Amino acid sequence: MTDLLLRAEKPAHGGAVIAREETGRVVFVHYALPGELVRTQPMGRRGGAVFARASEVVEPAPERVEPACAHFGSCGGCQWQHTTYANQLELLRQVVAEVWQRAGLRLPPDTPVRGMEDPWRYRVRGEFEATAGEEGLELGFHRLRSHQVLPIRSCPIHDQRIERGINAFRTAAVEQGVRGLVNLHLTVEPTGGGLLWRTRYQRRGQGEQDAALAGRVSELLPDLVLLDDSMSFDFWDLSFRVRSDTFIQTNYRQMLVLYQTVLDLLEPGGEEAILDLYAGIGTISLAIARHARSVTAIEENPSSVQLGLLAARINRRGNARFLPGKVEEALRQVRLGDHSAAVLDPPRAGCEPAAIAELLRLSPDRIVYVSCEPSTHARDIALLVQGGYRVRRAVLVDMFPHTYHIESVALLVRPGA
Repeated sequence: MTDLLLRAEKPAHGGAVIAREETGRVVFVHYALPGELVRTQPMGRRGGAVFARASEVVEPAPERVEPACAHFGSCGGCQWQHTTYANQLELLRQVVAEVWQRAGLRLPPDTPVRGMEDPWRYRVRGEFEATAGEEGLELGFHRLRSHQVLPIRSCPIHDQRIERGINAFRTAAVEQGVRGLVNLHLTVEPTGGGLLWRTRYQRRGQGEQDAALAGRVSELLPDLVLLDDSMSFDFWDLSFRVRSDTFIQTNYRQMLVLYQTVLDLLEPGGEEAILDLYAGIGTISLAIARHARSVTAIEENPSSVQLGLLAARINRRGNARFLPGKVEEALRQVRLGDHSAAVLDPPRAGCEPAAIAELLRLSPDRIVYVSCEPSTHARDIALLVQGGYRVRRAVLVDMFPHTYHIESVALLVRPGA
């Protein structure tokens, strides 16, 4: 494929825009916007799809803006910084609507997209790859569609404390001649002064460098408390402990919007028993437990279950219990008629068919399904609709501004309930 002049048509899931050659062949073009005429540079194929990038914008869209980050276009982290934030939200809505349509569903026309007032500095967690640079060790992200690491010193979508943390760890590692570092994982306490960190090395034993590394970083960041085991994660009137390997929402400000959206759609009653599937450490579970008679949280990861049990004790939520195990297996222990509603927030891959089958067996009156992947969300909702449910409402929450990721929330109800 040579350089081509193409007219971009519509957004595709993944951050590219669909364009077509004269032959009708589809090309996924990165860094273009719908309606633009762009000159493209080929980027290869994957799974039969052809990819390119806009090397020149001949006819720009009115929504095009100058990216705020100097790394945009090289770094693979963001896909939409070249357009207004309002347009980003509209593009995300279009993508979800098309994904639902391909699954035989209709996204409700009144579905809102809840964005951020300030869509910058929102990430409280980041993972940074180590690479060799001109000045020694560097930390950064993978380039677009590449395993090559792009060194970075600033990232405007990360909390400022994480950006400072990257540079402090890099400086300390260079000063001390740290060897074999593969990556660095950082999380900041959203409402505290802690910086939770974790390193990974090429070989066992290289972690012995960490004590000296942490000592120097503490000197460089005297206003932060370096934590290597766990940290506080608080919201509303709830308090949790999290570790580096614990899943949390990386956008703390929008997490509050997402969880309030779940509560608004669920409308938990004071006498209701509710299921929370793929519960993690129980953040949603305990938020619901404040309004319901009881919550049964199901989670496969043993470490997350232990942290969830700890959180239930810390927050004095005796009405929240945890069932450990895979959702499809643990649900077999749940009796028919015991729970009137269910919330599920599975990983990107969505639910196993057996989990959907068990949910249909239990047939709760209401299901609130949260997902970070529109394709598996639509697939699973279609199965629930085939099982007798109907979609009453949907809400999109932009958890990752300037990227193609979007959080979708759907309320499904059983007719007659």
